[in-house]
Amino acid sequence: MKHKKTFIFFIFLLVVGTGFGGWWYNTQKAANYHVKQSRTATVFIPGLGGNYITSDYMVSSWDKNGAATKALQVYVKDNGKVSTAKQFNKIGKNNPVIQANFQTNNKPSFEATHMPQLLAYLKKNYGIQKVNLIGHSSGGEIIYDYLTKYRKTADQPETVKFVSMANTYPLKDPNITNLPKNLQILNFCGNVSNTGSDGLIPVRDVVKMKELVRGHVKSYKLYVYNGDPQQAQHSMLHENPEVNKIIGEYMFN
Repeated sequence: MKHKKTFIFFIFLLVVGTGFGGWWYNTQKAANYHVKQSRTATVFIPGLGGNYITSDYMVSSWDKNGAATKALQVYVKDNGKVSTAKQFNKIGKNNPVIQANFQTNNKPSFEATHMPQLLAYLKKNYGIQKVNLIGHSSGGEIIYDYLTKYRKTADQPETVKFVSMANTYPLKDPNITNLPKNLQILNFCGNVSNTGSDGLIPVRDVVKMKELVRGHVKSYKLYVYNGDPQQAQHSMLHENPEVNKIIGEYMFN
């Protein structure tokens, strides 16, 4: 019985150690960034039920590795009023990153209506002239709706890049012509153990975005990240240091 228990414990350590080792390996691979520094701000929009915690690992890892600077957390009330919940660092030529949180965080179409107020607030109060927008899951839908339905350039920063993480879009949309002509898009999704899905969103549905935006934007790039459930699952993508590096090097260059 003693030998049996020892064997089981050994297997447990092997499994846990393998998972930890893989994560440690990913962390080491993602330790060095090669990016440019600028005043273009990056605004992270979380998906259903998301908040500051959703983006915190990704944003903090960029800050730790010197790729970007964790700058602000902003709060958007249901009446459209925007306020700064916390400022960590000054906005400068340091790739400032802003984490957004909506009072109602489970109605993407409603949240999208307040994106103009959010971005106008950042321009008026922090002098931000250009932004990259990154959305996880339905956060991408919020950004897409903003860009195609609610964007007004006069009082809002110019949107340079749009990173969509693990989301799908309509096959046809009469508002597609409203996308900024100079917009650069990275369409990112996970593929768990080559199953063709991140556990929630099928890869075959994600890739259809290419046909939707073709001819309407400056550039489009698809990245399908293959990994085990700990690395490529829908909600683990923004917790993966290697994914953070891939997106960071796209975003900040």
